[in-house]
Amino acid sequence: MKKFLIVLFSFFLIFLLVWGGIKLNFFLYEKRANERIAKVIEYQGASKENSHILVNVYDYKRECWYQKIKFKDDPEISYQYEYTRSEDEVRIFAMYNNMSLDLANKKSKYPVYDVYFKDDKIIEVNKR
Repeated sequence: MKKFLIVLFSFFLIFLLVWGGIKLNFFLYEKRANERIAKVIEYQGASKENSHILVNVYDYKRECWYQKIKFKDDPEISYQYEYTRSEDEVRIFAMYNNMSLDLANKKSKYPVYDVYFKDDKIIEVNKR
């Protein structure tokens, strides 16, 4: 019985350590994604205070951190930011009523980029 309790406690401890590691990993991923996206918003010429975050989640299908933001001075357009940690990249998409701006014949107030980082600095920006 004593061995059973030791084994059970060991499994519980391993489970707790794995669960804690996963939670810590996602906490750090979200923190880095928020910092990167804030830098990109500043680079676009927008203000984080002038925005409203609609969605802030990890996208399992694309394996990236995803934020959907609307700006008060550009309310028709929703901006979607995807931060990929493996490439240290933020991709921006702009949509009008869940439709591409090209299809809707609309222009966004803020430019749409692919932004690459290295050591917390923007190293490359590709306009789309």
